[in-house]
Amino acid sequence: MTAAYLHETPATARTGETPVTAAHAHHTHATPVTGAHAHQTHATTAHVHETSPVAAWVGETPVTVARVEERVRLLRAGPRGPLLPADGTTEGRQLRRWAVQLLVTEQVVADEAARRGLSAACDPSKPPEPPEPPLELDATARLELGSVLAAVLAASPLAQALYREMTSGVTVGDREVAAYYAANQDRYRGRPARMVTHHHDDRPVNGGRRYLVRQGEFAEAIDRALFAAPEGAVVGPIERHTFVTGPLQAGTVTLQRAAPRIRADLLEAGRRRSFALWVDARCARAVLLPGFEHPGDIRQPDHTHRH
Repeated sequence: MTAAYLHETPATARTGETPVTAAHAHHTHATPVTGAHAHQTHATTAHVHETSPVAAWVGETPVTVARVEERVRLLRAGPRGPLLPADGTTEGRQLRRWAVQLLVTEQVVADEAARRGLSAACDPSKPPEPPEPPLELDATARLELGSVLAAVLAASPLAQALYREMTSGVTVGDREVAAYYAANQDRYRGRPARMVTHHHDDRPVNGGRRYLVRQGEFAEAIDRALFAAPEGAVVGPIERHTFVTGPLQAGTVTLQRAAPRIRADLLEAGRRRSFALWVDARCARAVLLPGFEHPGDIRQPDHTHRH
């Protein structure tokens, strides 16, 4: 599972990859050991890296420094390794903290999957089932989930299996669909349009290829005739323009037509929100050792987001 993170790039700023600054501190906060560690110097932090064998605890399971270093090594060996911050720098230490968050989240997922008897592998004692398609996360999904959880979900079939099981009960009601439609009328109201072929002064427009015309784009006389004519009619010449009309497209998308897409979008957003809240709460129980605090923890010395 570790090698799957080689596509992540902590030095980049693009949402859903691997930021290691406080901009993404709203996800997967975990418990620091004490507030006293917030004022450690960089030298002390480096010393902890060398002497402590454990970076974090998830329940009774240690996340060892060796695992953190191995994850960072794999990241640096990946195709975007040259983009990563250098060791010994503020951002280099933040990269290690980000890697700890990945490992903590993976452990939380693994523990819950084990408790539920879930496995990413097929059970030979059961009839084979069609494999689930990989979970696709667009930029919006990654923003909603946060970079750490998005990275885990994108790379781990086990995390995807847990996600599907834990969010299978999320539903979207008709009222929610109607409310979204009413609140986003700018997406569903528009001018009528139709495909046309067009000649002006007997010369083809757009190379003679059909193109889309929206109501109101031509002078009133042309516009009125163009949108009143049946499909396949020859309109004109009017003011030296001649058209052959194609299908008429309604300007307003009705609720009935829009509802399936709205419901699907709201359902996926609701499932992501439900899973992210659960993961955040479980990750918050982890104990992070000094030097491996959350990247966005304002008490740790490498926190860089200032006001």
